[in-house]
Amino acid sequence: MALPRGVLFAIFAMCCLSIFGQGKIRVEPPNWWSGMVHNEVEIMFYGADIGTYDLTLEDYIGIQLKAVARPSNPNYIFATIIIENGTLPGNLEFVLSKKGTSPKTVPYPILKRKPEQDQIQGFDSSDAIYLITPDRFANGNPMNDSIGEMKEKAERTNVNGRHGGDIAGISAHLDYIKDLGFTALWSNPLLENNMKEYSYHGYATTDFYRVDPRFGDNKSFQALCTNAKEKGLKVIMDMIVNHCGSDHWWMNDLPSEDWINQWPKYTGTNHRKTVILDPHASALDRKQFFDGWFVPTMPDLNQRNPSLAKYLIQNTLW
Repeated sequence: MALPRGVLFAIFAMCCLSIFGQGKIRVEPPNWWSGMVHNEVEIMFYGADIGTYDLTLEDYIGIQLKAVARPSNPNYIFATIIIENGTLPGNLEFVLSKKGTSPKTVPYPILKRKPEQDQIQGFDSSDAIYLITPDRFANGNPMNDSIGEMKEKAERTNVNGRHGGDIAGISAHLDYIKDLGFTALWSNPLLENNMKEYSYHGYATTDFYRVDPRFGDNKSFQALCTNAKEKGLKVIMDMIVNHCGSDHWWMNDLPSEDWINQWPKYTGTNHRKTVILDPHASALDRKQFFDGWFVPTMPDLNQRNPSLAKYLIQNTLW
């Protein structure tokens, strides 16, 4: 009997809690699917000294381990797998082995893709798009305004603080948006922004695979998309690939120095967008525009790093 997706994730999370003694291992993306056009996936494994282990993949029909890469930080391993057409869903088993230690197994879910995902339609000039800043739109669930694990709590008297809007509030007003004549809604980023302050806007991502719990969770976002589709509304997901939040989990332990664009001292972007088209723009202006940070709390990601580029593309698809 096939297990529900939520159960698979729960089993996966429990299996990955204590691979290295009391340490934990993080795996991103947390799963992939069979039947995807994008069938070559680079998986990030993060854990204490994981890079000092040999990584292999137990035999699984239709899936091969193409490559294993180790960045300069020994706490990371990147494994590339290829999922052939017709591969059945199930759990892969990655094996970490090291002389003098017992082999450790890391399960990795390959899920069945929903057929309707092939029919996703983009937006175009025929759409009327309603833009929402979710924290400031409607508070559908006051119980999630402040969450213990989140650094910033609700503070409606603070113009730059959290005010409590969430996915439940958007869901409750789909008919309102539809009746106004809109065909699509575009929400500012909903992913986790676990920053100390000024994070209501959602543009300082601290986890690319998790909806911020003050907005809801991954399942509530999926439900929003389903409900909107039933009402004839498209949902546009705002993805931020230029930068992350300075409190993103990897900022304390980067895979490599070139994971972000580094400067001898803080250097912000010059916002000189003309350098994109100007053949006479100076090299310094171009570098500062492309590599400068948006603000001090939003480190600029270096997409020239092949693994980071793959990470962002895969995250967008996921």
